[in-house]
Amino acid sequence: MGGAPGSMTVVIEDAVRLLHQEAWFLDNRRWNDWLALYTNDAVYWVPAMDGDEGWTDDPDNDVSLMYMDRAGLEARIFRIDGRDSYATDPMPHTAHLVTNVLVHGADAGLVQVSASWMVNSYLRARGGLVRGGLYEYLLRATSDGLRIKTKKVFVHDDRIVGPIDIYNI
Repeated sequence: MGGAPGSMTVVIEDAVRLLHQEAWFLDNRRWNDWLALYTNDAVYWVPAMDGDEGWTDDPDNDVSLMYMDRAGLEARIFRIDGRDSYATDPMPHTAHLVTNVLVHGADAGLVQVSASWMVNSYLRARGGLVRGGLYEYLLRATSDGLRIKTKKVFVHDDRIVGPIDIYNI
């Protein structure tokens, strides 16, 4: 993780750097670089809203907006890169804003992190669309630095307008 072992400041700096790098890769369509930020056993989950105040909590039995393992992420990138995806033709321009990054704990090489997010997506044909919500991460310390083991995306909207994909949430 860099810096002095056990230094929480270093963990926070590394986590912020990773989350900002992830956003930059998505906004610049650097799909393979984005994918390299994820561990081989990664899980990417976007639960659906469940009532007014909660989200579904069991991706195997409840509705999710997205739920993929590393192989699913690789398949998604393959379709985006190959222009074999209705949802990505044409690709919108995006700007991810990631803020309020907090480290909630670090233990045994795993770091729990949360952040607030907002994404502005723009397509000439449809105009602009803004989404926002919260991220929860479980990051793993590796020889290449922190990597994303789990990303959970809470979309603060009960009426999803337009497609939801890895690049616009």
